[in-house]
Amino acid sequence: MIESISLKFTKRTDPLVVPARGVTIFVGPNNSGKSLLLREFESAFMSNGTSETKIFGDYELQWPEEAQFRSDIEKLKEKAPSDVQLESIYVGRFNSSGSFDAQKLDREALFNIFKQRNKRWMASQFFRFFQIRLDGRTRFDLTNDRPSGDLAGAPVNLFAHIFQDDTLRQEIREIVFDAFGVYLVIDPLNGGNLRIRLSQNPPADDEQSLAKSARDFHQAATHIKDASDGVQAFVGILIAVLSGDFRSILVDEPEAFLHPPLARKLGYQLAATTTKRSGSFMASTHSADFLLGCLQASSQVRVVRLEYSNGKSNGQLVDSDALRKFFKAPLIRSANVISGLFHDGVVVTESDNDRAFYSEIYYRLTENEPGFPSLLFVNAQNKQTIRDIIGPLRAFGVPAAALVDIDILKDGGSTWTGWLKAANFPSAMTGSLGVLRGDLHKRFIDANVDMKLKGVDGLPVQGDKDAVNELFDTLDQFGVFVTRDGELESWLRPLGVTSRKAEWTVEMLQKLGDDPGASEYVRPSNDDVWEFMQRIVAWVRNADRKGMSVGS
Repeated sequence: MIESISLKFTKRTDPLVVPARGVTIFVGPNNSGKSLLLREFESAFMSNGTSETKIFGDYELQWPEEAQFRSDIEKLKEKAPSDVQLESIYVGRFNSSGSFDAQKLDREALFNIFKQRNKRWMASQFFRFFQIRLDGRTRFDLTNDRPSGDLAGAPVNLFAHIFQDDTLRQEIREIVFDAFGVYLVIDPLNGGNLRIRLSQNPPADDEQSLAKSARDFHQAATHIKDASDGVQAFVGILIAVLSGDFRSILVDEPEAFLHPPLARKLGYQLAATTTKRSGSFMASTHSADFLLGCLQASSQVRVVRLEYSNGKSNGQLVDSDALRKFFKAPLIRSANVISGLFHDGVVVTESDNDRAFYSEIYYRLTENEPGFPSLLFVNAQNKQTIRDIIGPLRAFGVPAAALVDIDILKDGGSTWTGWLKAANFPSAMTGSLGVLRGDLHKRFIDANVDMKLKGVDGLPVQGDKDAVNELFDTLDQFGVFVTRDGELESWLRPLGVTSRKAEWTVEMLQKLGDDPGASEYVRPSNDDVWEFMQRIVAWVRNADRKGMSVGS
């Protein structure tokens, strides 16, 4: 039904056009506009006109063939009350509150406008009945008890529909059992109301009767409102989506209240349903597990990363094949790197020791200074594999900073070129920076200076020091931050930590203290590692930062 949507951002002169067929997942840090985008899309689709929006631009419809259009109308007759006139078309759906939303349209006028390709009228008056949007407030309401109405007539709400449709009820039941190990049933015993129950035992053939066996069965089952928030959220989304012929499904943070395995199952089910219906599913999420579930169920999954920094908005369409390849890499899975899609930025260190120390430093900077970006600290296996992480993340639109020891100067040839490529240096700079790196490395060798122990200040000639710092300043601009005093163990030397490697990290974290109320608790200052971390934060915050791929 939806061919594409276009999004507008302050950092792009042209709108970002996103294909809508299949699954589209919007990711990014908090306040990047993910939820707002879905609301603006629904509002634009429901209204016969244009409304002021911040991110959403416009939509294009995938017009069905007339034969398909007529077939859809014939299906709608099944929902129509007996008193609807032949010249009218009765259009209806179960909306996000679980109630039935319907209207009558003049048959001749509808066909005329369909042939005119008036997309706004068709969307707001007809196609909107094939779209649903669910958010955090509605998913719990969807499991509330509901009046049964006349169960011999047309269903008046979701529960009545599920109660009457044996095939649908069984489909939902199988998915819920796979997720929670319990059987979903609709209990009709509460004086004209229907309620969802969850049973440890499978229902018998007389589950809808008033016989004593059925009464005992429902009484022994758990009312869904006594189940966990995760169960209610999962079931609420599931019954809403499966109970209608929705070709356009919008869900805001579907993973809310769900443990990671359930988020993955829900992603799989929603993506699989979309594929079966040849429709479009759009979701905003902070969950790598939900995203992975979608990728496992459908080959038509695209990711759009949104960003808002210093008053500037941006969006980037992530290459789906590259994302799948990224997910499959053992290093990426073990380090939880993919979660970086949902943060303001990622900081990649050489080892887990580095990660533990730098993340603690960052935590202390954020303790008393609000407004810091959300940063994910991850570690590679060594200095070289940092490049394997920052390159793809930047291609996905994620500001990924590399933290390395000073011996990056030893990385010559293709290794050095690989660093510049991963950090998206312009090709025109590659040759000159390679020559400069080799010359500066030789200065350390000629002066017999151990760069990891002495750092830049170990060079005896001031001009050499200035040249090394200028090179590192250039690397800073592209998000590659070098420990200029040598290595991890060179930080906070006044604390007197003399151990090495893992022992240094353990001793240093102990020296930093764990009680903010104690006098010996180490707080941030304006120099040393604190200043180093502030430079990294400034690069992430800079909406015009260098080192991102084209379009980021």
